[in-house]
Amino acid sequence: MSPLTRVILRALAVLFGAMPFAFGLIRAIETGTDVRYVWVALAAMFGGMIVIARARRSGRPLQPAAIAVAVFVTSTVLAIGAAMLLGTRFGPGILVVAASFAACFAAASLASVSAARQR
Repeated sequence: MSPLTRVILRALAVLFGAMPFAFGLIRAIETGTDVRYVWVALAAMFGGMIVIARARRSGRPLQPAAIAVAVFVTSTVLAIGAAMLLGTRFGPGILVVAASFAACFAAASLASVSAARQR
């Protein structure tokens, strides 16, 4: 893999990882007080961080697709949990938000692990 490809993958990882926070900040600015999306984004990010840290500590070769799936599932569960703790009722709205945020972090992990793996 060329150095340029690695740089592009890392830039994509940053872009995907920043998207949930951008949506959260847009929501906070539009409403003036509602920062729930920011908290949900933080919870989803924490889920991704847990998966990546465990995968790197395992000592086994990193499998980008498997890590992305694990990040998606973990991030979705933690995002839903955070939203429920913030008073959101379980329903399609929180499922869409949590899955969307988790998909962003899964894509970020896929790009990041792929860039790191191909040295």
